[in-house]
Amino acid sequence: MNGKERARLAFAHQEADRVPIFELTIDNPTAAEVLGRPNLCGFGGMARGVSQNQALMQGKIAQYNHQRLTDEIALWKALDLDVYPMAMPWQRSYQIPEQVDENTWRFTDPATGQWRLCRYAPESDTYDQVDSSLHRGGLAELERLTQYLETHPSSLEDWDFTPVDILIEQLGKDRMVLGMADVEIGSTWDWAETFLIGLIEAPSLIHRYLDANLKTALMLGEEMLRRGVDGLHGGHDWAAQKGPVFSPRHFRQFVFPRLRQITELCHRYNGVYVKHTDGNVNSLIEDMIDAGVDGFQAIEPRAGMDIADLKRRYGDRLTLIGNVDCSTVLVDGPIDLVRRETERIIQTAAPGGGFMLSTSNSVHPGVKPAYYLAMLETARRVGNYPIRNV
Repeated sequence: MNGKERARLAFAHQEADRVPIFELTIDNPTAAEVLGRPNLCGFGGMARGVSQNQALMQGKIAQYNHQRLTDEIALWKALDLDVYPMAMPWQRSYQIPEQVDENTWRFTDPATGQWRLCRYAPESDTYDQVDSSLHRGGLAELERLTQYLETHPSSLEDWDFTPVDILIEQLGKDRMVLGMADVEIGSTWDWAETFLIGLIEAPSLIHRYLDANLKTALMLGEEMLRRGVDGLHGGHDWAAQKGPVFSPRHFRQFVFPRLRQITELCHRYNGVYVKHTDGNVNSLIEDMIDAGVDGFQAIEPRAGMDIADLKRRYGDRLTLIGNVDCSTVLVDGPIDLVRRETERIIQTAAPGGGFMLSTSNSVHPGVKPAYYLAMLETARRVGNYPIRNV
């Protein structure tokens, strides 16, 4: 049985030969340990931020994109993972950053003049947007951006689908390949305050902003499904450790109706939809299922997400994907704890199918390679169906 077959059975809530293994992203140093060479894998700051910015400024973004794709394919093959969830086309044009200092870059949109500031933190290998005109200018700037998105919609000609085709060719025969499509909420960016104020003070503007982005998500999602991806995956975080970033009532008003459009598109092509989010989303699970989500990835233990409770309450309606703790267990170890936790999670969530093993977020730069590899080894040792309770 190959990875695609295992994953399909998991979404059908049936048992395969063994528990399928999913991972969101895999950063260095784990990627370097596995591949035995420097690489551009994952979303760590050096790969996603610094190297990409250098390529943009040197006119080498095509080489960067191809090398990054080559590295990710090699990594997924080397680890024999069952699902690749991050297929996306390349943009045909990019904003060229201005380097402000050693670790800071400024991007300015030539069409609108709006800008954003991104910074790399070497100590944690993270790269984030830390300031922007949307943060500084508030709702007036969001109105200006929304008007531009509405009057200058993206088209398929703006995107290069070569990476999607390569992933389907290289990985899609033996593994499930998912494209990316989500409702892009602004509450996880540096301009979160602007977005959250808009939910209350300018709801019509927020609806327009979300709709403008949704049109692009649906357009790209349908093209990827038409080309042969097995489904779609959404990666915008919805919550922190204590609960959603805004009220469930507002999620029902602004997010779930749009998410349903994406899942319905997915299902029309017989695909599956996987929603990733960190944090405590217990208050959103029923709405997530009602919106057509097939799988939920992350299931963060430190945020009060109890996979045993989720399996008991929703295991016949939602494929659970997680939840080995990547904030403590895969960072601090020891290996014996990694093995025990991996086995416990499999025994808790895998019986009957409807489960894939992954970390509780991703293999970020703080994860120790030996611990992640021990997680995979344990899964393949104890995850054969029928699951044996010890």
